[in-house]
Amino acid sequence: MKFIFSLGGLAALNLAIAMVTQWLVLVYIGPGADTDAYFSAQVLTLIPLTILSDILIRVLVPLLTGLSREYLTGTVKSLLLQSLLGYVVMAVILGLSAYLWVPLLSPGLSGQALDLTIEMAEVMSVTLIFGGLTTVLKSAYHAEQRFIYPELSQLIASIVVLVGVIYAIPVYGITSVAWGAVIRWALWTVMLCRWVDWWAPSLYDRAMVKTVRQRARVLLLGASIYKTGPVIDRYLASLGPVGGISLLTFGNQLYGAFLAITDKVFATPLLSFAAKNMKSGDNSQLWRNYRQKLLLTGAMTLAVWALVGLCGKWGLNVLVGYGKFGAGQIDMLWQLMTVMGGMLVAGVAGQLASNCLYALGRTTVVVRLAMINFFICAGMKVLAFNALGIVGIATGIVAYQLLNAVGLHVALMRELKQVGNLA
Repeated sequence: MKFIFSLGGLAALNLAIAMVTQWLVLVYIGPGADTDAYFSAQVLTLIPLTILSDILIRVLVPLLTGLSREYLTGTVKSLLLQSLLGYVVMAVILGLSAYLWVPLLSPGLSGQALDLTIEMAEVMSVTLIFGGLTTVLKSAYHAEQRFIYPELSQLIASIVVLVGVIYAIPVYGITSVAWGAVIRWALWTVMLCRWVDWWAPSLYDRAMVKTVRQRARVLLLGASIYKTGPVIDRYLASLGPVGGISLLTFGNQLYGAFLAITDKVFATPLLSFAAKNMKSGDNSQLWRNYRQKLLLTGAMTLAVWALVGLCGKWGLNVLVGYGKFGAGQIDMLWQLMTVMGGMLVAGVAGQLASNCLYALGRTTVVVRLAMINFFICAGMKVLAFNALGIVGIATGIVAYQLLNAVGLHVALMRELKQVGNLA
């Protein structure tokens, strides 16, 4: 319990600081063309990082768990070098081609907003490099079941950048927030590097690195499709009223912050512990851990959703009811959050079930379900947007999370029955 509160407290502080940054942007500048440009550039540059980081950490942690320190150090060094080379190439390509893909993915933005989006996308493409290195280093910590320091180092980097952004926004405008994202990832990477003893003799597990490539390749094809859901959301929102992208993104991020906490406190540790259970042949313990965490997080998310429905509008007035945030925008944000509350319950269930399947080595099951649900809900978002506007996009987001969670839970039950550890 002490571990949960320590890790949960750090994760909550990290996400609170991230949300304060977004809050500063919306309250100081106001939902409009500039903030739409920022959120468009943010999501379009962070999607590749999200895809690759999600794949790497779920592939690496089960494989690195249980390795001797000597082999672990050598393997991590090799993975860091390969990641650095790969992410540098991707960052350069993404930054240089921003002028091509930004107009295609955000066609509803004005000419000035498109120019600003391209500028910030070029800046934030550098986060790919530091984000890739951070993912490998976090995986090494998690493989040793050391979860506190990665969160603590992220907190320190976030505080430093937040202070800088507070002073920079009035002078340099919204582009300073884009530069802040790059600096935060760089500082976090440097602090995580203390794990690696660069000069110590170490052994390189060539077979494991090959296995990492094979598993990552399987996941990459599917994830490069189903993880692009936010691109569809921003594309549709750009065709709506000015400020729609900002409101949808901010509402999504408020819930995303809660999901990130549950991922760090419950789902990610479960991945490490489940991998350990699997290697020891104790899959029954995996089932007990999964069930306990599912019941606990399910109750938590239902309570949060109910709280948003009952008190959310009052809370939003307290949070953003001043500055350049209008009453109509607050009302729309509350409607979006009321609808998207369903993604909390379904999202947490999906996190837990998918991590158990990753630990069991059933990566293709996760990818297959996500791809099927992605195509179903992509069409649903388009139809719902035409009927309900931006609220329709929120409905499609919830539908995807719900279908995915049900499918993953059923798949996990089937896998555990096959190995005889589920009655």
